Amino acid sequence: MSREIPRILLLGAAGDPPAWLTEAAPFGSTVACCPTVVECGPLLDRADPIVLLAASRDAARVDTLRLIEATVGQRPHVAIVGLASRTHSQADELLALARAGVHALLFDEDRRWPLVARRAILEAATRCRGRSLWDEVAPHTPVRVRPLVAYGLHHGHESLSVDAAARALGLHRKTLAERCMLSRSLPPQLMLGWCRMMAAAVLLEDRGRLVDHIARELDFASGTAFRNMLKRYTGLNPNELRARGPLAEMTRQFRRAIASGDVVDHTTTGSREPGSRLA
Repeated sequence: MSREIPRILLLGAAGDPPAWLTEAAPFGSTVACCPTVVECGPLLDRADPIVLLAASRDAARVDTLRLIEATVGQRPHVAIVGLASRTHSQADELLALARAGVHALLFDEDRRWPLVARRAILEAATRCRGRSLWDEVAPHTPVRVRPLVAYGLHHGHESLSVDAAARALGLHRKTLAERCMLSRSLPPQLMLGWCRMMAAAVLLEDRGRLVDHIARELDFASGTAFRNMLKRYTGLNPNELRARGPLAEMTRQFRRAIASGDVVDHTTTGSREPGSRLA
């Protein structure tokens, strides 16, 4: 994809991108604006944005919901952030955005905080990627642990903990561990780790995206921390994974890991051995 093609598109604004969005844009992203639905449609046909930000009406007060619905159905790789206001948006407007298929909401009152706005963008991108990944891995995931994997893919942009996952699923930590054990699959922490690695694989598909930027987007402490975890789970560094096809190789290894219930720390052994698990 050409570098001049926008990766983030703001619907409802004209001219240069607003400061709040350029400050909030994830590392390496480019940002463009489009004032109306009429102008946005052709741009979506020509370009390949990762994220579309849109309120329920454009700059000409034209309804955007049909465009959002069409984008969800025809361009499943595009993440959509719905723009709204806590004080001025009506409940039915928020419900309409949710029903149209937005992946996350960003309120006007939060735009002053670049980290909050960035989190909404990354949340939308993660949920969008997670839906595609879920279709790939769900048929190979034991029924008892599918809610855990769905949660992990939904939150792949965050540092994941078993306690948080258990609370979100309405379970005790021990109950969650028992479900994994009964499914003869991986323990919860490893399952969540694989979800983060699959989220990383999606980003690694973009050959122009720097590994350190991917680490930051996925809330790793550093690029080194991300590389170490990738090596521990897959035995590969980012370049090796890219050479094999990140998504295909990662999902293949994930299916193998959950089928056997075994995983090895490649940084210490360099190969898979039955019965070995990560701490």
